[in-house]
Amino acid sequence: MRHGSRVKKLGRTKEHRRALLNNLCRSLFICEKIKTTLPKAKAARQVAERLIEFAKKNDLAAKRHIYRFLPDHKLVKIVCDEIGPRFAGRAGGYTRIVRLGPRLGDGAEMVILELVEQADAPIITQRRKLIERRRLVESKKEKKPREKAKEKKSKSKDRKEEQVAKKKAPKTRNLKEKKAK
Repeated sequence: MRHGSRVKKLGRTKEHRRALLNNLCRSLFICEKIKTTLPKAKAARQVAERLIEFAKKNDLAAKRHIYRFLPDHKLVKIVCDEIGPRFAGRAGGYTRIVRLGPRLGDGAEMVILELVEQADAPIITQRRKLIERRRLVESKKEKKPREKAKEKKSKSKDRKEEQVAKKKAPKTRNLKEKKAK
């Protein structure tokens, strides 16, 4: 018998399980609704509700504790300033699990894990853009070296064409000068 086993292992190692739950909570706080399997949703609900409890306190120690699970300063700010105060009047039960039925591929029970009190759709899209903006900036930086390489290639092609033109030009001048003599 497995008395006192409180951790749902989900068929993963400790590090993999923790990363999975952190990513599920991150997606839940950004989109306020995620689709996943039932065991993952039940495990993620425990973590998410604990983080919301800390967000309701909204002090430095709470923010640092949330940052351990969600290592993104922007997201910690959103959780503490927007999501935490929304649940200030509740004593628990911040998330809801809605069952969808079995998945076609393997028959796993699919559910939607969502926050009970959700924000408006424009606010959620704005939040997603704010969180994902960091990735967009990094991708722009990657494009600049490529553009420089393209410019160098085009400049080298122009130089080659000029060199070819110069080689042709002196020969014609020499022939004209010889004819003139």
